[in-house]
Amino acid sequence: MRPRPRATGKALSTSPFVRTSYVAPTTADFHIGDRVTLDSHGLGRVIDVTDEYVVVDFGTAGRGHIPAGAKGFSRL
Repeated sequence: MRPRPRATGKALSTSPFVRTSYVAPTTADFHIGDRVTLDSHGLGRVIDVTDEYVVVDFGTAGRGHIPAGAKGFSRL
């Protein structure tokens, strides 16, 4: 059997997944006291927020400076 050819062509202009401009990551949604989770450290609490990173206390795992837009980092 021959492999199936890959689909070619451009993305549809009406697709909601097409971004026309770059959106920079931000820490504006995080506030001191928020509960957060990071895949590599688990649950934590925000103790400081700057424009570039969020400082999180993970308890026994220690504190971490998580950069804006880090993969696997989210607010609960």
